[in-house]
Amino acid sequence: ITFTGIVRKKRSIRNYHSVPYVVALFSASLWVAYTAMKGVNIPILFINIVGCVAECIYIFIFLCYADKKAR
Repeated sequence: ITFTGIVRKKRSIRNYHSVPYVVALFSASLWVAYTAMKGVNIPILFINIVGCVAECIYIFIFLCYADKKAR
């Protein structure tokens, strides 16, 4: 919903911050590393890889519409 507002409506990030998206990417990355090392639960590994890809896309969109101060 946040990115729908950024991309379609205002074409700017307004008052949004990048911290939640970076933290979500870090969290998913840690889960990917953990499950890859343990090799126990393939579905959790797959879900977190999808999460990492989604967060990278969100961060890319955020950076495309952010001004220099927000970057």
